[in-house]
Amino acid sequence: MAGGISRFNSTCLDTYTLLKDLKNDPILSGEYMIHQKLDHILEYLNSTETTMETIAEKSRERGWHSYGLSGALLEQMKELDVEAFPEPGQPGRELLSELQIYLVFPGSSRLNSLRNRVHNLESLLPEMLANRTVRNPDISSLPVFLNNLRSLLQLDLELGITRYEGLQSRIFRTINVLVEEADALADLFIIKREAKTIKIKWGIASIILLSAFIYGTVMSLFSRSVTRNLRILRESTAELVTGLFPEDIDQKEKNEFSEISGLLNKFSGSLKNKAGFASALAEGKDAKPLEALSPDDSLANSLIRLEKNLQATKKEEEKHQKSRKERQWTNEGIAKFGDILRIHNNDISELSENVIQELVNYLNASAGGFFLLDNSEENPELELIASFAYNRKKYLKKKFKPGEGLIGTCAIEKEKIFLSEIPDQYINIASGLGESKPRCLLLMPLQLEDVTLGVIEIASLRVLTNHEIEFVENLTESIASAVSTVQMNMRTARLLEQSQEQAREMAKQEEIMRQSMEELQTTQEESAKRESEISGILNAIHNSSHVAEFNMEEELISINDKFLQLLESQRTRLLGKKYYEIVGASRRTDSHKQFWQEIKDGKTVSRIDKVALLTGQNIWLRQTFTPIPDKDGNPFKVLNIAADITETVEQQESLEKQSNEITRANIEMKSFSDAVDKALIKCVYSPAGQILELNENFEHFTGYTEKEMLGKNNRVFLQRVEKEQFDKIWEDILKNKPYRGVIRRTKPTGEEVWIMSTFTPVLDENGNIFKVFFLGQDITERKLKYQLLEEANREIDRLRKQQDEHG
Repeated sequence: MAGGISRFNSTCLDTYTLLKDLKNDPILSGEYMIHQKLDHILEYLNSTETTMETIAEKSRERGWHSYGLSGALLEQMKELDVEAFPEPGQPGRELLSELQIYLVFPGSSRLNSLRNRVHNLESLLPEMLANRTVRNPDISSLPVFLNNLRSLLQLDLELGITRYEGLQSRIFRTINVLVEEADALADLFIIKREAKTIKIKWGIASIILLSAFIYGTVMSLFSRSVTRNLRILRESTAELVTGLFPEDIDQKEKNEFSEISGLLNKFSGSLKNKAGFASALAEGKDAKPLEALSPDDSLANSLIRLEKNLQATKKEEEKHQKSRKERQWTNEGIAKFGDILRIHNNDISELSENVIQELVNYLNASAGGFFLLDNSEENPELELIASFAYNRKKYLKKKFKPGEGLIGTCAIEKEKIFLSEIPDQYINIASGLGESKPRCLLLMPLQLEDVTLGVIEIASLRVLTNHEIEFVENLTESIASAVSTVQMNMRTARLLEQSQEQAREMAKQEEIMRQSMEELQTTQEESAKRESEISGILNAIHNSSHVAEFNMEEELISINDKFLQLLESQRTRLLGKKYYEIVGASRRTDSHKQFWQEIKDGKTVSRIDKVALLTGQNIWLRQTFTPIPDKDGNPFKVLNIAADITETVEQQESLEKQSNEITRANIEMKSFSDAVDKALIKCVYSPAGQILELNENFEHFTGYTEKEMLGKNNRVFLQRVEKEQFDKIWEDILKNKPYRGVIRRTKPTGEEVWIMSTFTPVLDENGNIFKVFFLGQDITERKLKYQLLEEANREIDRLRKQQDEHG
């Protein structure tokens, strides 16, 4: 674009200088209308130059691809996490999708749609910033992104998407007015030229009349003796006065009259030649050279100067007409090929076929070829992907290495090659009448930002003009931009497919982990229900992705904010560091060398790493490393997508620890249960009073076997008084009130036994009683001792009373 603006400014300066010189030409002094037209053209020229400078300034600010506002938006789109808008219908996600299309294929409808989406998203931005959570990524950069996007859309609106909008419309209207003013100036020059010719004719007639009058006056002074000669002179002069050219006067005598006759003959012949010369000029024909009678012959000198001026004016007019036709031809060609590049922007083969065919036809050339540089292999080659009107011999070699032949030389030197002498056997153009060698050959490199993308070759049976060569040179910039856009779209599609595949793999791994966690959670719930020591359920671990990029020397070149927050570091401290320095690993190990070798070989590697932070804390990352190839297919950087699984690893370690504790607790409980079975009477009841479990001591205590009691209600084995006591105790138990006290049981033999008992209700995870523990200790012997002691005391009291009564 800078080259085009420079050429435009140079052209404007040359045109401005030419118009100034024309305005100051003495020949045009006093020509008010011509001066007025020249002032108008100069004014419109200044307006055009100012408008073009404005367009250039705004275009530089707007930018394209990797620079300006467009480049900044592309970088911000990469940094923005797509998970900020996880649902397909969210305004932000639709805005990003439509913006990607707009940056490649701008249009008025897309521009208006984007402006509306930006307005809607800005209205939702405060709510989005206020409601963001841990699951949502950081969207603090979104306001800057929206501001840049709004500025870019405003610049596009001012510049105009098409030639009928914005500044583009203004510049085209001004150019059309300039062309009309230039045509009007050319017509005015023609009118002025015709007016001057008429003045010259009248001047010649006046000179003739004046000469006749002088001649008549002089001849009247002669005597009557020269009446005959005077009559002849009078008749010749009369013919001159009437505008006729008399025949030459024949004077044999040598006297004054013969001299006068000779002079008159010479004057008449000179006037005849001048009249013929003036008529030829008036009719626009080529006049015979006019010779002046003397250096002081003002009429002849004026006619000669008039001829030179008219010839110069004619040449300028022809030059102007030729320039206007060339300019019109160039503008129509640029518009035509602009439509072709816009229509065929999805397939490189279709684009190249249409471009080379239309270019050969538009130049009225004979043959053409479209060579594209293939950088996907180790040795790049220029391959013929489209041709038009080449014979089969030319197809014998379809590929050229850079520097090989004229095609390779043009590509490596990045300069056009124009030959009017074609090497033998290079190419012959065949027709129905035979074959002929072309008169010229044009090779033009396709360059974009000093990068060669291919070469266009044109062969013609006629020599191409300078404006045709300049047209092809300007056109190759647009063709190179279109080719680069198509190639970029193809690479973007490949990267998108890889990213989607990685996302599916990550989702699959997360699903496997989720299932594992569900199984582990189920095991924990069962353990909690059996032992009643575990009361909570572990929450699921949320894995969020973090993104970074490394070059092929293992150096970090890009990292997102979420990754920086996870690593608890700053971007300036990490950028440029090696991967092993960031994770705290050794680069000398075989596993590390093999890991990076696989990446350099183009393989995608997934692994789990332990990373030591600056705070001394360790985190665990599940990472996927995907090499990104360049246009030649060689990896030039590595995309790293990481998920923080530190919480998962810690939970697994905690679960293992808890499992060990549960196992140990189970062992302790079993040991305790065994000790209880040996030392105490134990029984387990349901909430309804059914016997679920019992030990041998309980069998001995009740006098019934385990087979007789299991599954039956405890009340079946109680006496009436014992049953009443049991019902009172059970009412408190169902109210979750433990009981401790002495109860009596009667064996089937009628023997009474006494027990110091404890009834303890056990709750499930919902707080409901699902079983009751009974533990007791046989105190029958102790109870009997107390009863004997009480009876002995009562007997002693009775004896004392009797003694007191007899005493």
